[in-house]
Amino acid sequence: MRTKRIELEGPADHVAIERLRGEATIRIDSIVREPRGEHGWLSWEIPATAGQGELYRIAQTIQRRCDGVTGTNSDICDYYRELQRFAD
Repeated sequence: MRTKRIELEGPADHVAIERLRGEATIRIDSIVREPRGEHGWLSWEIPATAGQGELYRIAQTIQRRCDGVTGTNSDICDYYRELQRFAD
């Protein structure tokens, strides 16, 4: 069994993370409900072979967008673990 798509929702944002079978990239789509000075829609692709440091930095961005505030290390780790499902 493998996870091919997951959707995460926080108080401020909705994020979808997806990797199709055979694809070498992970796609992330993020929608902020009330953007307040940042892009309401953010979409990016990263290599599935991205290093752990890069995945953690992306998890920081996802956590901040979903929760609407900069979180603690444990907050970020929750999102980081979800990203790891899609990496090689």
